[in-house]
Amino acid sequence: MASSNQQWSIEVPSTSRTPDHPSGGRGNIRRSCDPLASPVLGAFGVRTLYEALRRGRDINPLGPCLGFRATSSNTGFATPFVYASYGECVSRVDALAAGLEKGGEHLLDKNEDGMLLMGLYMKNCPEWVLAEHAVYCLGGAT
Repeated sequence: MASSNQQWSIEVPSTSRTPDHPSGGRGNIRRSCDPLASPVLGAFGVRTLYEALRRGRDINPLGPCLGFRATSSNTGFATPFVYASYGECVSRVDALAAGLEKGGEHLLDKNEDGMLLMGLYMKNCPEWVLAEHAVYCLGGAT
């Protein structure tokens, strides 16, 4: 059993930013105490969420991907999960991305660093994930 004072990470000196920094303030960056440790940057050739969704579609297009539980209006209890397949989700993501690219001139703007950004304000739902992946299709970040 690990002792209560064992450190799992250390601070990298001189990496903090003050609150008046253009990107906002933050404390020092932390790294693993093990100098030989390196992060795992992906598995099975997948390094991003964009690639993970498409890999799921390639492996099992009819497999369950995103699900939700509705609430019964009669009893107030949650229903069993209803899932959309990987194939269905990727099709919806691609259609939304095409719409954002074609008609969303002011929905997706580049910041001063040239990054494509989109702010999403929605309830926690499958549509939020689909919108996030649509932005990823266009090379953006949410």
